[in-house]
Amino acid sequence: MRVCVAGGGLAGSLLAWRLAQLPGTQVDLLTGPAGGTGIRPIVGGTGARPDAGGTEVRPAADATAASGGAVRAYDALAAQRRLAIASLAELLGSRVLRDWARYRETGFAYLREDGTHLAAELAEIERELPGSADLTSPAEAFGARDGGPGWAGDQEEVVIRERRAGVTSPAHLRDAVVADLAARPGARVRDGVLDGLTAGAYDAVVLAAGAWTPGLLRALGLPAQGYRTRSIQYTVYDAGPVRPTAFADERTGLYGLPTADGGMLIGLPTTQWDVPAGPGAVTGVLHERAVRVAAACLPRLKLGQARHRVAAADCFCDPPVLALRPAGGPLPGLFTFTGGSGGCAKTALAASQRAALQLTEAS
Repeated sequence: MRVCVAGGGLAGSLLAWRLAQLPGTQVDLLTGPAGGTGIRPIVGGTGARPDAGGTEVRPAADATAASGGAVRAYDALAAQRRLAIASLAELLGSRVLRDWARYRETGFAYLREDGTHLAAELAEIERELPGSADLTSPAEAFGARDGGPGWAGDQEEVVIRERRAGVTSPAHLRDAVVADLAARPGARVRDGVLDGLTAGAYDAVVLAAGAWTPGLLRALGLPAQGYRTRSIQYTVYDAGPVRPTAFADERTGLYGLPTADGGMLIGLPTTQWDVPAGPGAVTGVLHERAVRVAAACLPRLKLGQARHRVAAADCFCDPPVLALRPAGGPLPGLFTFTGGSGGCAKTALAASQRAALQLTEAS
C-alpha cells in the first residue's frame, strides 16, 4: 500500500510514522506547500516581531508550533477523552516518546460546571491510569493554605485533578518523529508539494494540513463544508513564586500553564472564526481580558511583564476531534486528518494510530 501524507505538523508526521511501521506500507510525507494553489507553507515561519506595545509576538506557522503542549486524560467530550486517555497512557509507557516530547509532569486541574457523570468518566481514566485522577474542590486544587494561588471563581465547580498530566513540546516531538521516519525503509520525507493528485499515484492521500485544509480542499475543487479555521491566542508572562498547576476552567474558558522557566501561559478561547491559515494578528483586547479573568479567579497569581504572545490558526470540525475523514469528491482514496482545533497535543498519539489502521483496513 502506498500512502501520501501531506502536512508536516504533529498530526501528519505521527500518521506517516505509524504507517511506516505497518507491514507492506510505503509512505511519503510531504512537508512543503501545496504547489500552485496559493496555500501557504504547512511548516516554517518567520522570526519574532514586537507588537505595538513592544511585547514580542511569535508567529506560529501551524498549530504544532503554537500549541502550549498540555497533555491530560480528561475531556468532557467522550470521543476526545478516549483518545486523550490512550495517548497519555502510551506516552507514559514509553521512555522514547517522553524524551522525544520533552514531557514533564505538572498535573492538571479541569474545572467542570456540572459534576454529572463524572464518576463514570473518572472510571475510564482509572482503568488505564490507576491513581492518576480524582475529584476535588477548587479550594483544594488551588488552596492558598498549601501555598497555592487560591481560587476565587465559582466554588460550586467540580475539579478533575490529574497527577500524571503534564506538558510536552509538540514541535520537538514532531521533529523527532520526522527524523525517525526518514531513516525507515519504505518511507520518504520530502519538502515537496501537492501539484498533481492522480488516482494511480497512491492508494491513499491524506491532507493533514491543519488550518490550510479548507483552502486546500477548495483549491483542489473539492467540498470544504464542515471545516473551519479558528484563531488560537495566548500570552506567556513573567510570574511570581505562586503559580497554579496547569488548568482549564469550563465556566470562564480561562486556561493556564506554568512554564519550565518560571513563567505562566494564560489564555482564553477566541470567537474569531474563518481566519487565514498561518501566523495571525494579535487581538489585544482578548489578552487584556484574559489577564482580568485570571486576576479575578486566581488572586495570589501575580503576572508580570508579557514575555511573548502567540497568534495562529487551527482547523475545527464538528465534533472537534482529530480524526480521519473522507474528503469527498471524485477521489475515493482522499482523506483529511485534522479537526481537533487546538486539542491535538493530547490526542495525536492515539488518533494517529487509529487513522493508520483505518487506512490499511480501507485499502
